[in-house]
Amino acid sequence: MPNRGSYQINKVTSSHATSASGSATISPRAKLRSSLRACSSTPEPGGNSIIQMALSPLGRRLILSNMPGRKSQAGSVRTCGRVAIPFKSSVTSIFDILSEISALTFDAFSSLKPQTVRAIRIKPLPGQVRTKPKQLGPIAVLLCTLVSRPAFAQSEEIVTPFDLFEPERGEGIRISPNLLFFPSIESDATYDDNVYNNSQSKLDDLVLSFRPRSTIRTDLQRHEFSLTSGADIRRYADIKGENSEQFDIQGKGRFDLAERTEVIVDAGLRRGIEQRGTAGDQFLTDEPVAFNRKFGGLRVRREGGFLELMAEGRIAETRYRDTKINGLPFDLSERDSTVTRARIRSSAPTSHYSRVFVEASINKVDYSNSLPTQRDSDGYGVLAGMLLRLTSLVNLEVGVGYMRQKFDNPSVKDVSDVNFHLQVEWTPRADWQITAAADRVIDPSFRLDAPAIVHSDFSLEARKALGDRTLVSAELGISDEKYQGSGRKDMRFHASARAHYRLIDNVGLVAGVGWRKQDGNALGRDYAGITVTLGVRARF
Repeated sequence: MPNRGSYQINKVTSSHATSASGSATISPRAKLRSSLRACSSTPEPGGNSIIQMALSPLGRRLILSNMPGRKSQAGSVRTCGRVAIPFKSSVTSIFDILSEISALTFDAFSSLKPQTVRAIRIKPLPGQVRTKPKQLGPIAVLLCTLVSRPAFAQSEEIVTPFDLFEPERGEGIRISPNLLFFPSIESDATYDDNVYNNSQSKLDDLVLSFRPRSTIRTDLQRHEFSLTSGADIRRYADIKGENSEQFDIQGKGRFDLAERTEVIVDAGLRRGIEQRGTAGDQFLTDEPVAFNRKFGGLRVRREGGFLELMAEGRIAETRYRDTKINGLPFDLSERDSTVTRARIRSSAPTSHYSRVFVEASINKVDYSNSLPTQRDSDGYGVLAGMLLRLTSLVNLEVGVGYMRQKFDNPSVKDVSDVNFHLQVEWTPRADWQITAAADRVIDPSFRLDAPAIVHSDFSLEARKALGDRTLVSAELGISDEKYQGSGRKDMRFHASARAHYRLIDNVGLVAGVGWRKQDGNALGRDYAGITVTLGVRARF
């Protein structure tokens, strides 16, 4: 297996297509301009003093267009990344003064920021004629020095822990010339010291999980179609009532309409359960709350040009299965809902290192049962922000906006709040990466007294690659849930650590430990718990 740490891997810069509701969907964005590359520069043995500087691309364009390399006794000056800026030893015009000022200004800036500065003063040769630089040169130098961003020596083609670490993977099974089959299996054992997430009567148990998954995908020059299916089967050692089966199936098609335009269509079905102690849980049920969800979506995306555009529409229909409390049937049909969403987003570059984006979204929530209270609503959101490459190792995406949700029931106060999105990626070394994220979103509620929940999520994660076989990570997170129309407010904290080891090419081992804690205020539930997991993964 090749050593991927021995060379640089091109990192495709991704635009986190921020939704106006606060969620983030990863989608590619245009690659940013490559950073300055180091280049040796030989001082010209002429009669003028020169200052060699590492400037931003803007500075290089301005200067090189006005000050080409000048011939001398030993040849021409190389201006690759560093720019040779001549000036006279005596001041004879306003342009000479500007040259001296620009040199002093650059020296002052260099004392604050690490830059490559080398000043050489060479005595004129006998009989040498000094040539006067073009008059726009000194002005360009001064402007570039004042407004240029720091010149970073690191390349934008960086290695991340994901590049160094090679997880288990399968080559797939070719079932026809243009069709591949990718099966995989995951299984793990988890010890949970608080299965029901209840602080009053904690029950611990060991749960075994078995998760088969498969994907059938086309292998075509253009377009792509796939069908993915999977299951999650859980069996508890003692608490048999918590046993569950979940499954999902999803079809997806991508159509390349033009060089930079594509259409993505997807549809699927999911059978899932609500996690104990969360907003969707019915605390006293004999078994986990289960639901069936049908969903579909259409996305049109144009990327890679000056103006990038994306439009998307999605619909999801959720139906809850009846459950039991103390052996008696319990109807959950008041939770059944249909959620329709649409959004549009555009972005454009403001420099080689930044893009601005604007996004707008609308949504509509319809409950199947309007009794005993009306909970239908509709809303909209706007979000605007920037994607910045602060250095070749730090990417920042930040957005701020407004969200509003209006309810058909006049007794429920409308949601009117600030929306936000933040994502930071920092790669201080090839084997380290640190990410931080913050988002806000409005979701439908499963409670009769609260038709909507405002989620605010914050997370911090660190990853480290220990060679190409092992990846370790740690995460901290906070989730704040406000129930609109009710005084309930849940604050949830979690922390986890995980290790992933590739045993052989297609088999890996995983181990992790987690901690969780919730403060349910006066109307919610307080609890805390710890989990320990050991598992195996196989790809074919």
